[in-house]
Amino acid sequence: MKIVSYNIAKCVQTKIDHVLRMNADLYILPECADHKSIVLPKGYTMFWVGDDDIPQKGLGVIWKEELSVHIVNGHRKIKHHLPLIVDNDGCSKFILACWPTVWQESKTYPQLLLEALHEYSPYFDKLPSLAIGDFNCYIGQSGVKKKTGTFEDCIKKFEAHGMKSAYHTHNKEEFGKEHEATFFWRYNEHSPYFLDYAFSNVDIHSYEIGQWEKEISDHRPQIIEL
Repeated sequence: MKIVSYNIAKCVQTKIDHVLRMNADLYILPECADHKSIVLPKGYTMFWVGDDDIPQKGLGVIWKEELSVHIVNGHRKIKHHLPLIVDNDGCSKFILACWPTVWQESKTYPQLLLEALHEYSPYFDKLPSLAIGDFNCYIGQSGVKKKTGTFEDCIKKFEAHGMKSAYHTHNKEEFGKEHEATFFWRYNEHSPYFLDYAFSNVDIHSYEIGQWEKEISDHRPQIIEL
């Protein structure tokens, strides 16, 4: 199963068409427009969660219909996160699509991610699992106080449930010392950050960070094969 996670920034139809040409089975798309704003080709369907007053900027999950995908418990508890059970060839996996977003929130990005992990991490122990998306988090993040929850706390929470970062495992690099970047602030190549992650307790056949397509996004895609 091929999975692409890609914050596509200011979603328009041409970006959706471009991303779908990557021919993944499942797409995690922060900053995706809602169902009414884009058209999917035959054979694809999607879930979307976001603010109704900003229909062009939510979290979208798009998949090929040969997969069976449903939301855990049939509802969404944590804003801009989608907890999914994905069935493929008789094998069920838990996939947590993540995009902690501080719009109209008084909490920090790590605090919001921690809330999602506290809510959904029991599934990490029940099923082969993957948590993936634009986490908006990095080591030493400004404006984050240690007593309120940090990205380091999120990493510890993942690791307590056997979840490891695909990038850091494959590249044998430490958090906060990445040689790659997944995000360029204000589209500036001299302001790189590592914000996009994939934590998993299953074998990942391949993992790569795709090329930066400046005309598409200020992020780079994560491309995974399970």
